[in-house]
Amino acid sequence: MTRKKRDTSAKREAIINGAIDAFIEFGFEKTSVDQIAEMANSSKRTVYNHFPSKEALIEEAFNLFLKEAFESHNIEYDSNRLIEDQLGEFADAKMKLTEDPKQLGLMRVTLSAFVTYPEMAERAVLFSDSQKDGLVKWLKDATKDGKLKVKDPELAAEAFWSLFAGTFFWPPIVRGPVDKKRGQKLKSAFIQIFMARYR
Repeated sequence: MTRKKRDTSAKREAIINGAIDAFIEFGFEKTSVDQIAEMANSSKRTVYNHFPSKEALIEEAFNLFLKEAFESHNIEYDSNRLIEDQLGEFADAKMKLTEDPKQLGLMRVTLSAFVTYPEMAERAVLFSDSQKDGLVKWLKDATKDGKLKVKDPELAAEAFWSLFAGTFFWPPIVRGPVDKKRGQKLKSAFIQIFMARYR
């Protein structure tokens, strides 16, 4: 009889979540693999069976965060809906990244680790560049439909995200999430700016 291969995905996920909790509580440098194992309700040996180091763990956690962020951009263009409302969905995806305390904590710890280990930052940039931005496809579809006039979708997408990152991504990492009322006003203003350029 052949032995069934154990599904270790749940244990791997528990280790990643335990590592994130430990990094947030103790800081990346001060976190030990023993603490990660305790947070994950696992053994030190099991942690090492999945990840060779805590550096590999924080990279994996951040890559998963980036992957989920890009997946949230996969919004299909709908010719029957207002352009502004659809752009609002993309904006909401960006804004939500720093509304979750755990995600916010992960970003703070990861950026701190990147300062000490620049090679990790380089790999994160390469991973980010390898992901597809759903907004680019959406802009192409909106242009084909005659609702927008975008000659360079990649540039336009970068401009859109830059508008929101300057308010809803980088500042919250330092001082916490943006006030919701103010956030909605800024969201509307940014979309109007973008529409004024590409309508």
